[in-house]
Amino acid sequence: MSGFGGLTMSDKPAGWYYVGDGTLRYRDDYGWTDYYMDTKDPRARDWPPPKPKTLLQQLREAEAARSLAAAHRGSRVAMLFGRRRARH
Repeated sequence: MSGFGGLTMSDKPAGWYYVGDGTLRYRDDYGWTDYYMDTKDPRARDWPPPKPKTLLQQLREAEAARSLAAAHRGSRVAMLFGRRRARH
């Protein structure tokens, strides 16, 4: 059975699609994925939103930056209180 304009659902290109109830779902070249996004998500404001792979990479980079900042902040706090780590 063909869809609108002779395209079937499997003929749709990869990307984000509105699936109802304020929800977007990502479809890749093989079919529907488990990646969902709320239409109120700030990342959904710029159309189209980034691919899930890009979103995951951005999340990893943000986590790494936070970890680095926390480690740096921890060493500054230790210096303020006169505690230094022993070097081996």
